[in-house]
Amino acid sequence: MNGRVAVLKDYGGDFELREYPVPEAEPGALVIKLTRAGVCGSDLHIWRGEMKDVYGAPPRDLTFGHEMAGRVHRLGAGVTTDSRGRPLAEGDRVTFLYFFPCGRCRVCLHDEMANCPRKARANRVAGTAPYFNNAYGDYYYLRPGHFVFRIPDDISDDMATPANCALSQVLYGLTKAGLRQGDSVVIQGAGGLGLYAAAVARDLGADRVIVVDRIPGRLELARAFGADHTLNIDELATPDTRVAAVKDLTEGFGADVVADLVGYPDVIPEGLRMLRVGGIYLEIGNIAPGNVFSYDATALVRGGTRMIAMANYSPWALGESLAFLARTRHRFPFDKLVSHVFPLERITDAFQQAEWSRRGGDPLRVSRAAISM
Repeated sequence: MNGRVAVLKDYGGDFELREYPVPEAEPGALVIKLTRAGVCGSDLHIWRGEMKDVYGAPPRDLTFGHEMAGRVHRLGAGVTTDSRGRPLAEGDRVTFLYFFPCGRCRVCLHDEMANCPRKARANRVAGTAPYFNNAYGDYYYLRPGHFVFRIPDDISDDMATPANCALSQVLYGLTKAGLRQGDSVVIQGAGGLGLYAAAVARDLGADRVIVVDRIPGRLELARAFGADHTLNIDELATPDTRVAAVKDLTEGFGADVVADLVGYPDVIPEGLRMLRVGGIYLEIGNIAPGNVFSYDATALVRGGTRMIAMANYSPWALGESLAFLARTRHRFPFDKLVSHVFPLERITDAFQQAEWSRRGGDPLRVSRAAISM
């Protein structure tokens, strides 16, 4: 039996579908039949060619994608439960980590699996066994040592797909930043990450959730996801006015936590100025090489500023993300985070639709259908 994999031929261009044999599941592994895969901001960075230093120019048989959900197609010997100990059978709906911390190094043993220096990632070269290493294909081979979670029955595939990236990332990040009941938080950017962050911050008990963006549709959606205040940077046209607005909304102190979920380094100095003395700046948005910012180190010292940056999360965050979705599915409009669904053979169209930078911005995350179940 063969399955399809989408391979990028040219940066910013078309994908080609290639077929490879679906492998058997070795002991401890699973083969997942994918039902959904999301077009994440980091995937757009790759597609545009902004990660050429990592993947080469031109791309060489490049396959990628990491937001996904599906059904268990084959269970390897010894796999009987998910990572929370719940029974797992063929046909069960699941989502899973797309990276593999070693679990044994001194970093992992400090409960920092997100930072594991030995963590393995999927191979990005198409045609490399076991062939199905990324989200944009019919199957995914979940190697031994994985973390996998059954999806609750009342959570749709569209809701579950971003859980193993965007949602888990902000849930983990805000937790590590120490966001507490009664805190104030500023979220820079109301894309997929920012909207999830607003909802998570509200669920964690934040007293004031402030979201900054320039697109009215995104800001309107941010309010539906729990924002108390939204700041439009086209109306507050300078960093000084935006910083002043945040101070006004926080009784002159500044925010307890500010999170960059935009991906532009220029927002970081502004966000640091929005913090209260002793506040925490959470950096998640910048992932492409060459994103540089400048800031007065003395201001960091005198402000007692703490900074946390992260690119992944610890496995517990994915389980908690699914629980969060189940708990809040009637509270927040998660169905509005998927604007279009494409079959796998139209993956190029999906990327062109998701490419907000060419269209002046889009408030919605785009997902595509890999397979009709």
